[in-house]
This record gives sequence, C-alpha cells and structure tokens, in this order.
Amino acid sequence: MGIYVREGKLDLAIVAGPRVNDPIWPSVGARTLASICTKAGLDVGMFGGSQLIVRGVIALPATGALVLVEDPQRRIHRIYARSVVRICMPSFLPNPFAGWYSEGLLPIPTAENFAKDRESMASFFWNPATAILGTGNRGLRFGSFLLESGLVSAVYCIETYAQWGAKRFAGWEVERRRFETAEGKIIEGTPSSLTQKSPVVWELKVIDAITSSEITFEVGKVVSAGPFLEITGVRAYPPGSLLFELEQTAKQRREDDVEGWVLEEERGRMLGSKISRLLVEELGIQRDEIERLNRRARSRLKRHVRHLENPFTPVYQGKWIASEDMKHMRLFTGVPKNAQKHRMIASIECFEDIPCSICHEVCPESAIGYRVALNESKCTGCGVCVVSCPSSAIVMLKESDDRSMSSLALPYVDGPQPFAIGDSRIMLNRRGETLGSGRINAVKAVKIDDSSDIEVMEKKIIYLDIPTHILWEARGIKKHRQLVEQAYLSTVSDFSQAVERKVEVTINGEKRLVRERIPVSTALYEVGQSRKTDMLGCGDGSCGLCEVHVDGIKTNACQTNIRRGMNMKLSLPRQISRTHAGGHMNVHGGNDDVICQCLEISRQEVLSKLKQGKLQSVEGVISLTHIGEGKCHGQICMDALRRLLVDQGIDATQWIDWRFPWSDWRLSRS
Repeated sequence: MGIYVREGKLDLAIVAGPRVNDPIWPSVGARTLASICTKAGLDVGMFGGSQLIVRGVIALPATGALVLVEDPQRRIHRIYARSVVRICMPSFLPNPFAGWYSEGLLPIPTAENFAKDRESMASFFWNPATAILGTGNRGLRFGSFLLESGLVSAVYCIETYAQWGAKRFAGWEVERRRFETAEGKIIEGTPSSLTQKSPVVWELKVIDAITSSEITFEVGKVVSAGPFLEITGVRAYPPGSLLFELEQTAKQRREDDVEGWVLEEERGRMLGSKISRLLVEELGIQRDEIERLNRRARSRLKRHVRHLENPFTPVYQGKWIASEDMKHMRLFTGVPKNAQKHRMIASIECFEDIPCSICHEVCPESAIGYRVALNESKCTGCGVCVVSCPSSAIVMLKESDDRSMSSLALPYVDGPQPFAIGDSRIMLNRRGETLGSGRINAVKAVKIDDSSDIEVMEKKIIYLDIPTHILWEARGIKKHRQLVEQAYLSTVSDFSQAVERKVEVTINGEKRLVRERIPVSTALYEVGQSRKTDMLGCGDGSCGLCEVHVDGIKTNACQTNIRRGMNMKLSLPRQISRTHAGGHMNVHGGNDDVICQCLEISRQEVLSKLKQGKLQSVEGVISLTHIGEGKCHGQICMDALRRLLVDQGIDATQWIDWRFPWSDWRLSRS
C-alpha cells in the first residue's frame, strides 16, 4: 500500500514547533497573527496541537516553503506556503556546566507542570532548598510561589548574566520585590557543578560574581528559567525570506504571565502587519489600519524594555529605603497623597513603566487610569485591584499621623499558615527583612464581578494594625516556621498514605504504588526513578528522549498515563561514541562541557572547529560538528550553541534551524 498524501496552497502557514502543544495552542501570538493576515485578504492556515502534528518545514528558494503535516489518521498533508511562521518555545536550558544534564535540573515548564498538582509538589522534595537559574519574571514568580506555598524553606535565584540594560536582574521590580518579601534571595554568579549527594539532595556550586569565591548550596532541585542572554523573540531566516520564528511566551491565561502575553501578542501584531504589507499588493483602505497596528505594536514593545532602561532599584539605609527613593515612591501616580489620612485606599506600587494594566481593567469604580494613575476621589477601597494584581504589588492603607498605629491591607496568599483575627505577625520590608510586629484585625473576602476577564471569583485580604512609622515600609508577613514545617510534613504524609488513590505497577521488575492516570514521566519523578532524559516533560513526544517500554511496547513516558498493572522497563541513557571524518574516535564519557548530549559534542570541540576552520556562520559550525542531528533534533543543545556563537562574535541571533524533520519520524504505509 502507498502513503496517502494531500496537497494544498496557502499564503501563510502558522505552524507549531516542537513542545508547542495543547492546551495553549494556538496561543495569543498565533491567533493575533492569523487575524491580521486574514483581514488583509490572505489565505491563512494554522497547524499544530494533538490533531495536526507538524513534522517539519522545507525551505524553497525564493518561493516560500513546504510544510509537512500529519493528521490523526496518519495521512500526510503537503502545504505550499508563500510565508511560514513557526511558533517555538523560548530558551530555558542553561549554558553547560558540570552535571547540568541530570535528574537534578528541570526546565521551568516542567517544574510548573509539577507545581499544578499539590500532591506532586509534596512528593517532589524541593527541600532543603530550591535554586532557580535566571532572574526573569517567570523564574521570580515561580520562586515566590514555592516560598508562599510553604513546601520549601529557601529559594535562591541565581543571575548568570547581570547585563540587562541598567539593571543587574532581568525581571520587573515588582516581581523581585514579591520574591524577596517572601524571603527569597538573589545571587549573582555562574553555576560550576551539580552533584547528587543523596537520593533527594543535590549539591550546587556557584562561583560568586563579586568575590569569585565558590558558594555551595544543598538543594532538592535546580530549576532552569533564564533568560541567559538578550535574544529577540522574532527571527527571520534566511535573510530576506518570508520564513519567520515567533517565541511562544504567553501562557493559557494573561494574568498567569502578563509580560509573556503582551510580548507574544505585540510581536504577533507586528509580524502580521509586516507579512500583510509584503504579500498583499494592494492593501487599499486597509493600509492605514495595518500601519497603525504596526506602530502600536512597536510602541508597546519599546515599553516592554523601558524598565531595563529606567529601572527602579531603591537604595537602602539599613532596613529603611533611602529618603530620596522614598520621596520618589510617594510621588508616584498610583500612590495616594491625601485620602489615606482619612480612609482605607489603594496604593498601586509598580514604580517601573511595565506593560501591565490588569488593575485598570478590573477596577469597578474606574479609579485607576491606564498608566496606573490613581483617582483618589473615586477609589472606595473595595480591594478588587489588590486581589487581582498578579505581582502582589497593590496594598491598601490608612495613615494615622496622630496615632502610633495605622492600618495596612495585604493580599491573602494561599499557604500553610492560617491568619486568625487577633494574631500577632512579624512584618517585613520589601527585601524580606524584619521591621516590627503587627496585629491582624480582619480577614475579608473580595468578590470579583462575573463580567471581569480575570478568572478569580473570590480571594481574601488581610487587614493589620501596624506601627505608623513602618506603614510605608512594611509589605510582607514573615512565615511562621513551625506552622510551615507542620503543613509540609502533613502534606507529604497525606501523599504517602493515600494508598486508595494509588495503583500497583511494575518498574524494572519491582512493584511500586503510584498515582493513577498521571503521565509515566511524572510518576517516575515521584517514586525516585526519573532519568535525565525525562527533564523536558514536553507532552508531545517530539524529543523522543523519554522512551519507556510498557507491556512490551515502546512509547514515550510523557505521552503515556499510569494504569493499574502496567509493566514498565525503562530505557536508560546511553553513552554515544562517534567516529569523525578523520577516523578519530571521540568518547567524552561524562565530559561536563558537553553541549550536544545526544552526540556528545563538547563546547571545547565547537570552539576548536571555529578556530581551525575560521568559521563565520552557524551553518559552517553545524556542517563540521553535526550538532543538533541527534535523537532530540537540537531541542537540548541549539540554544546553548546560539549563545556560545554570539559570545564568539558570530551573529546567531536571527538564525533559525529549519533542518528536516523536527523529530524522529517514520512514515506509515496504509
């Protein structure tokens, strides 16, 4: 029997790259791009998700590209497109260091997937501490979540780059403030090694950027979040072609990652207007609209990096913000000037110019302007903005100059410690340092109207009486260590004792109890049988690294769910030996500067090829080293290679890896 092939032609094909899958696909950037180009009169198709698997794109000189798509019936669709936009995942994996490719390190999407399930979190042993590589908003936010959940005692965010415009960290000040208020720590340094010390404890060594001394951390897991270099989120390659790549930075809901949502949406808008202008000969009356969209997108993208150019990084004098910086904060448009002396009122404290407007959108009284300008006469102190702010950057306060105590209201963060009226709590400043004590006088629920696009119906606010002299400094509550530890132990105990929710399976000949209907890759982590090849946890099987034999059938651990009685045999990572063209055998056997793990290609080998061949292009490097041609087709190594080449003066920022196919693929005959 032959292979069934269907053909089609489009002006624009928007395709999902590896690991871009349900439920986020199609994300906001893809939808925005498709909408603009469709309105301009172009024939647009979107291919991706679990129903239409994109196997790869073959560039056609001067005419666009050929897209190969496989449907659920295993039929092949060949789509000829004048322009192709591949939606790809951002870079989350670090520059190679000793032991980085191991069970001890997780890219942040995998860590976030575990974080969705509290039982998985409890069994995952994030303690005694968790280290996060990178200080972007996503990493800082995840660190805050770990600390606020009470399932980890310490979190360290390690900044490996520290060259973000006028900043030494990549994220927003509000996210750093939230992280440090939760008692997280930021350290500048370079990871040097990751070594397993026990079944649940890893030793991470970091070279301090300031003192050059070595710092040792005992951690349960290292989460790699990035960013590790300033790389554009929209690329065009080859130069002058209509083949593009757009990073999927948005999550399923905007409030889960406002920065990522805005970035992807505006990049999609800018790219859509560009493609429309290039492919539509006569835009007519639509030209003005297309130009307006392009200007708007560029303006908002410029605003996105404004916090790097004009950061707010207050200076401290001891535990107190320096008077000049405090004066600047009090003059901010979102901070009340007079009304707080008479009643509770919101204080919106995102002092940097960031592209977030959720408080403006949810305020039922229209008291908050688009650029965070507070209208004191309209604010009723309802608290909707407080519970809606994804960065916990809004408080409410009432200042009593003539009394020793004033009132402060903070968002109630879900966690292990209960807040009871009358309880005394230690108050923290914006860096997580102790200032004094306050007393809880109320815990109130805030309901959000159904018409809001924020999917939160009810959250709580804690009202405290605190000393007046710390009203403008105190922004956090110290965790009650004993309660946190008790809650953690209780959660772990509940998980380990929940036999009724577990089923018996066989893993490499041993009987194990695991939770039913979770991915095999998750179960392997929970029972301590994970492999380094399980780290991506992609869900679409595109890397092919997490192979497992279930009842004698080879499958991917990320795509197979646990069921009662299943028999699993794990495929263990193999050492790869390669014979080069010159006849020399190269076996690194654990060399820790390896970039391409599938083919064991080291950093030093790439640098040697660069020097010997005087290479000036990415293609030249790939043709000599064959990096990215292994099992995972570059999903583990290509971002590290890009950063290495940029560091060596080769412009790899716009390069796109179009090599076909994108994953291991066997044609089935019907």
